[in-house]
Amino acid sequence: MSDLHDAIPDDADLPELAYPYALDALGERDRRAVEHALGTADPAVAEGFRDVVRDVREAMAAMTVLDAVPAPARIEAALRRALDAGAPRPRVLRRGARRPSLRWLAAALVMVAIAATTGVALLRAPTPEPGVTAQQIRAHADARVETAVVGGGGTATVSASAELDAAAVSFAAVSAAPPGHVYQLWLVPADGRPRSAAVLDALPSDTEPLVVLLDRAEGLALSVEPAGGSPQPSTEPVVAVPLR
Repeated sequence: MSDLHDAIPDDADLPELAYPYALDALGERDRRAVEHALGTADPAVAEGFRDVVRDVREAMAAMTVLDAVPAPARIEAALRRALDAGAPRPRVLRRGARRPSLRWLAAALVMVAIAATTGVALLRAPTPEPGVTAQQIRAHADARVETAVVGGGGTATVSASAELDAAAVSFAAVSAAPPGHVYQLWLVPADGRPRSAAVLDALPSDTEPLVVLLDRAEGLALSVEPAGGSPQPSTEPVVAVPLR
């Protein structure tokens, strides 16, 4: 008990300890010491601590649940490596001891999470501008419709509006991707490398089309990729649809 009492932080330490606490970066003894300190801390300090913990955890949840896609297992490993290699695991110091700022550690861990999840984020469909729907695209004055045959059977239909810089994409009678693979939709610029528009766990249909922002792309292409998608196409497209 005396060891735990010696480790209990002062109110002045709690705001910075909120960051490693929120990231589960404290050891069991230190975590209990922080929780003990919260029980006797100034109410305003305790409330501020809990606000930081909530905000950090909500931000991490937003990064690791991108578009309802489970975060890759490598995220936790990357965070642990940052803790083990980037700095000693933070410990609660004795009362009155001077503490270096721990915010840098929280920021580093968050940046690792961002880096680990960026690949996933880039593979998801861009969010259409508010108010742009498939119906609006199809009904727009400059809308054009292109239908192309998909290799292996079925068709892809793209309704695109240059003014809205958006397209509604749907497929019909296309077989599911092979086990362990997914379809991935790509934006094809006039020059340069294709950019991922979406990893399609299920192909959009005519009644539930996928709306994508074109960002001035010259075409769309669909390829079969390993589960989770690829940063760049790893196979020949099964269909390509010109937009200009």
